[in-house]
Amino acid sequence: MKIKVLQIGAGSMGTRRIRDLTARADVEVALLEMRTDRREKASNQFGIPCFDCMESALAWGAVAISISTPPQSHSQYVKIALDRGLHFFCEAELFPFRYREVERKTAEKQTVAAPSCTLQFLPLCKELLRIVREELGELFAYTFCLSIDIASWHPDEGTEYYARNRSTNGTREMVTFELIGLTDLFSEPQGVTGIVRTGGELGPNYEDSWSLQMRLKNGGIGQLVVLGASPTVTRKGVAVGSNGTIEFDLLTGDIHRRLPLLGIHDTRNFGSLSDLLESVYKEEIDTYIEAIKGTDQWPHDFRKANVICGTLAAAEKSSVTGKVEKVNPDFLPAELPDQYEDESE
Repeated sequence: MKIKVLQIGAGSMGTRRIRDLTARADVEVALLEMRTDRREKASNQFGIPCFDCMESALAWGAVAISISTPPQSHSQYVKIALDRGLHFFCEAELFPFRYREVERKTAEKQTVAAPSCTLQFLPLCKELLRIVREELGELFAYTFCLSIDIASWHPDEGTEYYARNRSTNGTREMVTFELIGLTDLFSEPQGVTGIVRTGGELGPNYEDSWSLQMRLKNGGIGQLVVLGASPTVTRKGVAVGSNGTIEFDLLTGDIHRRLPLLGIHDTRNFGSLSDLLESVYKEEIDTYIEAIKGTDQWPHDFRKANVICGTLAAAEKSSVTGKVEKVNPDFLPAELPDQYEDESE
């Protein structure tokens, strides 16, 4: 019997999810999408049933959903999945559902909760994880920089595009997106000093620069800088351990190892991001389906999602208070990056 999956949202990511789900012989797909043009496009391109209201979509009989809507709307669909005992996948979180409720209800109903963790499926990140665990030795510190041009994202979309809104702007979202991969590689943050500012020309009162200095659970130091108003794209990092250093570039796929205590000094390539990204998306959604079938395990959970978003919240609060802020998975991002108070005053 085919697994019936309801795809929610048919924007850029939602269309990718439909493409990869319909490619499987063991999956049947339907779409919930409020925009008429997107429903018509999906129906013509993939030949799937399309709905414009949740009641009709649920009557279709899905056992699983895939949520590809703007970050602020994830929770309403997660709640529906939890209440109805549906498996669910959702794109990278900015305002995640409280993890304890997710753990309790999915355990009761034996369902899969799968917050997105795209970078963990990238060949470069898989090899980095092996190097960090087997070769780097004790981690002293890592630093990572992402620079992007948010203004160039989806130019055909108008002001309704969520990444152009201050609360869900693309730079802010990419802080959590990068932290998913970095936390998996190096360790969870426990305390953060943060700077959040407007440094480019995206518009007044629109933050485009985040800098996080993090104290890690394993005793190391982590640093993440995400810039959203850069004319060039950079996605590079360096990690320093007791056996030497590694440098890595997510865009080119290069890993450079300088580990003199192990006699290793080389550069290897694991494929450019532009060449691999679509296959990575496919592996991600395939893993979700295999987790539903019980033939694989999902590698990321809502406690980790809450820790990562709690790290963003701590960094933003630190930018307001000027203090080191503790990471708390129960303290999640405010609606806007400056809506935090210093309780000590």
